[in-house]
This record gives sequence, C-alpha cells and structure tokens, in this order.
Amino acid sequence: MKGRKALVVGASGLVGGNFLKHLISTKNWNILTLSRRPPADLAGLPHLAVDLLDPQQCQKTAPALTDVTHVFYCARAVATNYQISVDPNRQIVENLMDALLPVAEKLEHVQIIHGMKWYGSNLGPYATPAKESDPRLPGRNFYYEQLDAIINRQRNQNWSWSTLRPHFVCGLAVGSPSNVLSTLGAYAAILKQIGQPLDFPGLQGAFDAKMNITDVRLLARAMEWAATEPRCANEAFNVVNGDTFRWRDVWPTLADHFGMAAGTVRPRRLREFMVDKEAVWPALAQKHGLRSANVADIADWAFADVLFDGAWDQTASMDKAYQYGFTDKVDTKSMMLDILGQYRNVKLLP
Repeated sequence: MKGRKALVVGASGLVGGNFLKHLISTKNWNILTLSRRPPADLAGLPHLAVDLLDPQQCQKTAPALTDVTHVFYCARAVATNYQISVDPNRQIVENLMDALLPVAEKLEHVQIIHGMKWYGSNLGPYATPAKESDPRLPGRNFYYEQLDAIINRQRNQNWSWSTLRPHFVCGLAVGSPSNVLSTLGAYAAILKQIGQPLDFPGLQGAFDAKMNITDVRLLARAMEWAATEPRCANEAFNVVNGDTFRWRDVWPTLADHFGMAAGTVRPRRLREFMVDKEAVWPALAQKHGLRSANVADIADWAFADVLFDGAWDQTASMDKAYQYGFTDKVDTKSMMLDILGQYRNVKLLP
C-alpha cells in the first residue's frame, strides 16, 4: 500500500479536506495535495499551490507528479453567487491531466467527484431514484465534459478512472461556506438573534420533496474503495447516505437543536434576505467566542438558495454501489446533529 501515492486535488475544500483526513488516518498512502490555498490542517504533507485555470502553473507542477499513482479530483471552478460554468470546469481538468500524463509513469487510477447535477437535479424534476445507467441529458453539462476529457485521454492506456456522484455533501470544513449544515446553522443563529423562528426558506414543494444527501465521511470511504477495487475501474457510482428524508420531517428536530421554534414555510431568497442581517454576526462571534466574525466564512447564501430551491424529489439509487461491494450507510438525521455539534465544538457556529 505504501507504494501508492495519492494526489488530492482541491484539498482545501469540503470534500478534498475531509478525504485528506481519511487518507492520513489509514496510514497506507503517500500523499501530495494540490489547491490554490493549503488545507487547514496540512499535517506536514507536501503541497502544490496551483491555480488550475492557469495551464502554465499546471505544467510547472509536472516534476512533482512523476510518482503519483492515484488522482482524486475534488476541485471546482465556482464564480460569484455560486455560478458553475462549463468551460472553466472542463479546462481545469484538461490543464491538470495534460501536465500529469506525460510524467506519471506509475499512474493507476484517476477519480473525479461529480454529483446529482449529472442527472439534472438542479434543472427540475427528473427520473428518481437516479441510476448510473440513466441517459445523459441534451445540452452541455460540465460533468459530462470533465469525464469525457478523462475518458478521451485514458483510451489505450494502462490506468483506469472512476467517478462518484454524491448530493449536497455534509461535513465539517474550515473556510468552505458552500456547505449545507454550516450555512443552515448560520441562518438559524441569525434568525434566533433577531427573535424570529426557524422558518423554512424554500417553497412548500421543497419542504415536502424526498431528498438524499451525503455524509462526507461516507464519501471518503467510498472514494478510497472505488479507486482501489479492480471491479470499479471505468465505472460511475452514486454515493448518498442510503436513506431518504423530507425537510418537513427533520425541521422540528433541527429547530430543537438550535433552541428555536420550528416556524413555517416562508419562501425567501437568502442572498437578498440576509443583506441587512449579516451585521449581527460579529456580535454573535464576540458573544460565543467564534473563530470568525465574518459570516461569509461560514455561510454561502447563494448556495443556500440552490439547496432550498428544488421543489421536486432529489434521490439516487445506491443499488450499483451495493452490488459492487460498498454497503456503508448513514442515518441522515443523526448525521445532521452530529456535524452541527462538531461546528459548535470548533467554534464556527454558536
């Protein structure tokens, strides 16, 4: 196992950072990280500070990539207001692969993390539970173009690829505000501070819809499994917790966790609603001894609008992963309370 060297791309983000912790805990991998900023806890590991949109920067990393055996690609190019465009996200994959492939003679596997946008979960109702065999949608999709960029380079090569498709990944992360539970926790804390109940900010349809989400720790285990299990070569897998929930069923539990009344369904765009309310966060930070007085470090309101906007079922089948041997499951309600507690413990949420 120690002959394996993992390149964790996007290691400062929610998925990459937590996967990095997982790899460190196994003590079975040599590890190299790559991202624009170093991970919060680099643990003395070598790091490459690279802007993947810059092909010249990527080419300069080539000498450090010669002994990489496994690539775990967890990066995205995200613009203001949670805008994720096709061309930049294709380019960041192509730039890295074009620097890596000429030098990585020991390469065994390239894995890329995608999600339910593969099935059009962000566009409107789609066939649920989504299955990996479902046909692609018409039109451009940055997931399709990223995977095609990898597949085109893999033909007639000895290395293989895999792709995993989680949904609304949940976990503890520092400096990663596009995050379900940190954003929800900040929203609750601000409402509580101004004396309002925990109203659901989406449509009634979103409150009632069936949902899957993914514990980042479950995803990390699945990532290592798919990258090292020979049967997973050149395959795609949905990775969600394995249960289904509705916001209406967990909302009272979440409100109780925050010490609030559950409130009602009150549709609002949080990016607009929070404009004149973010000023209460510095007082909250001082009162509770929080690590950041800037709520933008904790919550991404544009991401929250996407999270609560889908007034349709968003579920995925785990049958394929189970059939191939990955059978881990997570109870979603327990996961939410656990991760929110972690945010409190590290003083990111009050």
